[in-house]
Amino acid sequence: NVWDVVVKDGRWRNHAWILKVDPDAVMIAERVRLHMAPHFGEKVYVVNCNKFPNSPNFPMMYGAVEIFAQSAMMQYAVNSWKCGQQLPWGSWGEDYYMTHCMDFIGVGRIGDFGVLGDNVCTGANCADGGIASFHPFKSEASWMQCWGQATVPR
Repeated sequence: NVWDVVVKDGRWRNHAWILKVDPDAVMIAERVRLHMAPHFGEKVYVVNCNKFPNSPNFPMMYGAVEIFAQSAMMQYAVNSWKCGQQLPWGSWGEDYYMTHCMDFIGVGRIGDFGVLGDNVCTGANCADGGIASFHPFKSEASWMQCWGQATVPR
């Protein structure tokens, strides 16, 4: 699990928010800061997709952009062993695992569906100035085109 490596490394302790961003995601850091600012100091993680609102598995955290408060990561550092031993995680993807683990160890959720515009979820409009990140842009050209649209001065 990549998060166990991050926890062991320890540099996350120097930051208020810990993010995992896929390389095919376009992230605008200042917009992420704006989305997270109201939640500074809370022990939370972000669920960023509600593609199937009537499903018991949604909303959930889509793995293109995963966001955890420092205190949430601290809770994970202390209690992740419980998830490994007490959850049926064997066939789960990493984002599904972290969603369920965070819930299991008592970390709160922020439902922020503007922190990620994801074509795998409900769509990615790179020109939307309120969205903080966009996914997936697999080619360099498509990634750069999205970055250009997202960072045009408004």
